[in-house]
Formats: sequence, structure tokens, C-alpha cells
Amino acid sequence: MVSFDLNLRPALWPAGADAHPTLWDALTLADLVKLSAEEFAYLATDGEAAVLERLWQGRTRLLVVTDGDASLRWFAPDAEGELPAYRVPAVDTTAAGDAFVGSLLYRLATQAITPDNLPALVGELPRLHATLRFAAAAGALTVTRPGFVHRDARRRRSPGLHGDSRLNPPRTPQLPAEPLPDFRSADVLRQHIADTMAFYHPHVIDPAGGYFQG
Repeated sequence: MVSFDLNLRPALWPAGADAHPTLWDALTLADLVKLSAEEFAYLATDGEAAVLERLWQGRTRLLVVTDGDASLRWFAPDAEGELPAYRVPAVDTTAAGDAFVGSLLYRLATQAITPDNLPALVGELPRLHATLRFAAAAGALTVTRPGFVHRDARRRRSPGLHGDSRLNPPRTPQLPAEPLPDFRSADVLRQHIADTMAFYHPHVIDPAGGYFQG
């Protein structure tokens, strides 16, 4: 399963550069694509339908579009829908998207979802909606606390937004006060990326050493 979370940062692209060709090179290789509403609009220079058509021409079989506390939208080649977002007091939106994607991939992994059976999941709306709600709950929980939410808290606490009032709020970990790594070394940068992936996405590391998420 190849997942791609766009995480578009226009300020990181050279001034005047058109990011679309590079982005599409990656997008068409993903089975699952996650976009924010702003990223969807950025790609939709010729309309949303054109974006969807181009995705379906590649490997993509599920597109998920998040929009803060507005409804979550999902699209597949033969179906589409939306789910209401959880309304929570937002304290810090840092890593909300990472929590959403990591939890979504975790739920897909626990259901043994592969590119071959992903369309079958989309065809079972109750199961698809439960999977997306789990991810949305994790993202919502993340914004209720400042800074990073502990990686285990998302899995333990997500059911709380589904009605379990016995659960306590997730705790924010105390990160070590260490200087930033020297990113001039490629090895250090690669290790930093691996550490970050392990922190945010503990359940989506391929046992063979690759990442499920792009």
C-alpha cells in the first residue's frame, strides 16, 4: 500500500516554480492520497473533477480530503461521500494531519487492507466510515493539547470521541531539550527523518524497512 500525504508548503518551492508536474509524478503512484481542502483547491486548476479523473488514471483508489472542523470528504472511482468532523476546542493544530494519516494507516493495516482489496473496503460504507472516523478522532484529539500528542495516546484515546467518557485526556510527552541536529550531513538528515516517522507513525513502518506513507 502506497500512501501519499501531500503536505504542500509553497514557501519551500523556488519563487515562480510550478509545483504541479512534480506533485503529479508522486500523486499518480499512490494507492491512497490524503489532501487538505487547500491542497485539493491548489491542484484543481481545471476543477475537482479533473483532479479525480487524473488520480483514477493512476494507482489511486481512495482520496481523503480534510478541512479542519468542516466535513471530511472522500472519493473513490465509483463513489464519494462526506463525514462530519469532530468539534473540539483547538489549542494547537501541530501534527493534526500526521495523527490523522498515521491513525488511518494503522486502521488499514489492522484490517489487512492492500491495494487489491482497498476497493472492497470502499464498497463497505460502515467499515470505511468507521476507519475514517477513527482517523478523524485522532486528529481531533491532537489539537486539544499544545505540542505533540504521545504516539500511543492516539490509539488508546481515540475511542473517547466515540462516547467512552471513562478515558482521561491524552498526555503530552516531555521532549528532551537537545540542540537541533546538524542537517548538513545527509546521514544525520536521513536518521532524523526516520526518527520523526517512528514518532508520528509508529504503526506504519513496513517490517522490510520501507514506509507505507509517502
